[in-house]
Order: sequence, then structure tokens, then C-alpha cells
Amino acid sequence: MSIMEVTLKLLLAVALGGLIGLERESSQKPAGFRTNILICIGSTMMMILSQLLFQGKDTISSDMARICAGVIAGIGFIGAGTIIQAKGIVIGLTSAATLWVVAGLGLVIGAGHYLIAIIFTIIIILTLVIFRQLEALYLKKSLYHYHLKTKYSKDTLINIKKLAFHEGIKFKEITHREEGNISSIELSFPATEEKEQKFKWSLLNLDGILEIKID
Repeated sequence: MSIMEVTLKLLLAVALGGLIGLERESSQKPAGFRTNILICIGSTMMMILSQLLFQGKDTISSDMARICAGVIAGIGFIGAGTIIQAKGIVIGLTSAATLWVVAGLGLVIGAGHYLIAIIFTIIIILTLVIFRQLEALYLKKSLYHYHLKTKYSKDTLINIKKLAFHEGIKFKEITHREEGNISSIELSFPATEEKEQKFKWSLLNLDGILEIKID
């Protein structure tokens, strides 16, 4: 295998892994642009290395299969790091699954199946984008506006953002005003009724919350 071929495979891994990473980054997911690129490059390089190490040997197929299995198994540890469980809610499963398929994409590129890799990438991106829109449609998300009054604390807004992250809430708008010892915070976010209810009750249990108005 020539240096040019290795370079082209790695550059293709950057391009295709980057496309998937851009979608994850735009959705503000924990595993974003650079993470997906690095995983795609890494798995591509492992496949290239297996070809270089076992080139000309009769056992190349079985040895490469073992390396592929090792890459896919190993990526599970990274994927597990993107999954967060809190207050009975698990988030990050899609990010973990994306990392897993990106590792598979890298192996496909490393094996030299370029057209299949491109088709695979298109299917991954379409799945992430289109099915997210279908999910939002069928889950019937509504836009909620919260008006909060809290005791002044520099940590209040940080705690609210952490709470929203754990509950799977993504804010569209946040405004924060200080009025003496009282802070006024306005939040706007889309959510299902179930998620909104969980977020509201979690807010009520947060220290320093004085008043919640919802419209």
C-alpha cells in the first residue's frame, strides 16, 4: 500500500467523519466535530495498519477480522462516556451509537470500500437529521416560556443549565436580570409535556427558586 493511498484514506476519513461531526456539533451534543473525526481517523488507521502488518500472509482475513472486532469493542468505552444517567433519565444514547457507527465507517474506509463509505455516511446523516424531525413531530413538542424569580447567586443560572442538561432540555432563549437581591430569569425551550413536567418539578426542588410562572 502506497503512502498516497494511505493519505487519501485518512483524508476521506476526515471528510466523512467531519460531516457527521458537524451534525452532532450543530445539535450541541457532547461528541461533536473533532471527536467524530478522530474516531473515524483512528479506526481507518487501525484497518490500514492491519493490512500493512499482514500483507502477503495467508491469515490476513482472520487477523483483520479480529482487529475490526477489537476496534468496535473498544469504541464502546468511549461511547459509554457520552451516556449520562440522572434522576431516572438516560441521555446520550444517540451520541454513543453515532460514535459506534463512525468507528465502523472508518473501518470501511480503511478497507478501501470508498463508495460504500460515502453511501454509509449519507445514510447516517439522513438518519440523524430526518428522524430527529419526525421524532419532534410525533412527540408533539410545545414551546414553553418560564419566568423565574430567584435569590441572587452567581451559581443559580449555572445550576439551572445543569438541571436542563440532565433533563434533556435545550434552551432556545435565556435572559437574566438582577434586581437587588433578586434575579429574574426567562427561559424558552421546546419539550414534550412529560419532559416539561419533570423539569418544572426539578426546578421547584432547586435551592433559591422563589417563583415560577409559565406561559
